[in-house]
Amino acid sequence: MNDMAASADAPAAPASALWLPGTALNCYEGNAGLRSWLLTPGLLTQRIRDAAGAGFGMQVLGEFAVGTEHVREIRMSRGADLWLFAQTRVPAATLAAQPWLARIGATPLGEALAARSGVTRSEFAYSRLYQDAPVVRRALEVAGLAPQPLWVRRSVFGVEGSPFELFEVFLPDIGTPEP
Repeated sequence: MNDMAASADAPAAPASALWLPGTALNCYEGNAGLRSWLLTPGLLTQRIRDAAGAGFGMQVLGEFAVGTEHVREIRMSRGADLWLFAQTRVPAATLAAQPWLARIGATPLGEALAARSGVTRSEFAYSRLYQDAPVVRRALEVAGLAPQPLWVRRSVFGVEGSPFELFEVFLPDIGTPEP
């Protein structure tokens, strides 16, 4: 099993994680700039693309099966500055009903979903997690960062009633202006 699959072998976040609604972020995150990124409505990819300009980059780190889930990991950046790590987790039942989810490739998830009908998305939930959460541990590895807590935004999509989860990990450099 490769490193990506090993990190995805467990749930993305511990069952004990405290997930907050967006309305609670003012109490938990004092950095207004970061809070603005966390609360981005809709497609985060478009906001990152706009802010990064010509330096925008998205890289699919891998797509692989782990247990009964299909996992896809990506990172988004402005040049060499990594801004976001995301992990999509598609249960086997959803993948059986929507096999195209395993063939998104380099297309951003939001753009792939926009081309489909019958797509729903839950409200966002937020948690500041440490490296004991596999999704944060993996984000820290990808970004080459020392252990530290990071904000994670979770949402559940449904495609014609078939659910899957998206975990977006906000890296410390997100939205930083070019030097």
